[in-house]
Amino acid sequence: MTVSAPSKVGFERILVPTDFSDISERALGYAKGLARWNDATILLAHATEPVSSVAPPEVIWWDQFAGRQADEALLEGTGAELKAEGFHAGTVSVMGPLQAELLALVERENSDLIVMGTHGRTGLSRFFLGSETEALFRRAKCPILAIGPGTGAVEAAEWRPREIVCACDFDPDSATTAAYAYKLAQEFGANVTIVHVEESEVHAPKEARQLRFEFALSPLLPEGVKPVYLWRVLMLGYNVGGTIADIAVERKADLIVIGAHGATPGETHLPRGIAPQVIAKARCPVLVLHR
Repeated sequence: MTVSAPSKVGFERILVPTDFSDISERALGYAKGLARWNDATILLAHATEPVSSVAPPEVIWWDQFAGRQADEALLEGTGAELKAEGFHAGTVSVMGPLQAELLALVERENSDLIVMGTHGRTGLSRFFLGSETEALFRRAKCPILAIGPGTGAVEAAEWRPREIVCACDFDPDSATTAAYAYKLAQEFGANVTIVHVEESEVHAPKEARQLRFEFALSPLLPEGVKPVYLWRVLMLGYNVGGTIADIAVERKADLIVIGAHGATPGETHLPRGIAPQVIAKARCPVLVLHR
């Protein structure tokens, strides 16, 4: 099997979606920390969802007008603050479905990273509302740094990871995710641990799976790098994502790197995959790469 090496790690154009909530403010803090390290440009974006057509036309018009005016004032105010702090920054306000508008912005602005907060919806609220963050990281062509509900505010003006946990399923296709984590670590001077959580059913011997994974990973790693592995057997009552998040806490990691497969729109409303499980429980940012 042939896998290609990650083409780029450095972040120069960071897209930060905001709904002006506390978790969006936390996400902006991490974007600012990365922008200081890379001298990157921040584009702060707000998408206004269309108002339901069930309401009377005059109510729809007034709600859209008044709500958008207030949001644009907040957006411009935040953009002005970023510039006053010395950042290369811009703002953009769009109207339409959040996912579609943000994906279009990524293409139009050549964004190489999205930093966004997510509320980690579960249960019925997830079924009816879905997860915009999950839908994005299953479709976006650039990585997404997800700031989940358990991730605290950034504590320093300049943020960069020092301890990275990279979650892999040991499929050779996931070697590109691990290689990306190591190249990111090389740039930031961080340590990396490759974590694999063993589920109850094992379809191939552990050694054989690791050998296939290492065969795919070796040519993608920076010269002289020797991967560090950590295996963990899934305990009864735990899910894989929650276990990965717990390991990150144990290792005092300040970043989790994980890959995510594509999905149909309906799948983002169904029970969560592993990456959303990690984001929902993580105490640190989660960098999600589309596989």
